[in-house]
Amino acid sequence: MTTEQSEKRDTEHALTQVFDYISPGTNEGISFSLSRITEDLFVDSFLAGGDISLFTPSGQRGTIRSQSSNGDVLSSSGGAPAQFPVSLQVDLNTGTASGNWTLPDGTGQAPSFDLQHVKTVSRPSGTLLLFAGETTSDNGLYSLALLLI
Repeated sequence: MTTEQSEKRDTEHALTQVFDYISPGTNEGISFSLSRITEDLFVDSFLAGGDISLFTPSGQRGTIRSQSSNGDVLSSSGGAPAQFPVSLQVDLNTGTASGNWTLPDGTGQAPSFDLQHVKTVSRPSGTLLLFAGETTSDNGLYSLALLLI
């Protein structure tokens, strides 16, 4: 049975793994996939992704942030998804992710959510770390996958 203390320890270990990978500046980078699910699938739920390799040293582990990343909201009419820019930052010290985007309907959002490590998988293409948004500043449910390339 998993306890809250072991979940926190596992999350800390995963955040340290990201730090150990990106901090030397010698690895290729980190890609991310972010999903946000709310009560309205066609208004403010989305799937986003891109590069999150911009590292800033600070505190024990530092932060990573995205660049040139986009999100997609499904169309209720069955048309093409609407795309919009997404900015994401992960504080590797606290395990908090912060986003900033303006949805296609013009609604600006800047939520934050605490990360809880779910699973790590190592593949020849890189290491994949999956996190869930444990607590959030809004009504969304979040999942974040990081691929250490």
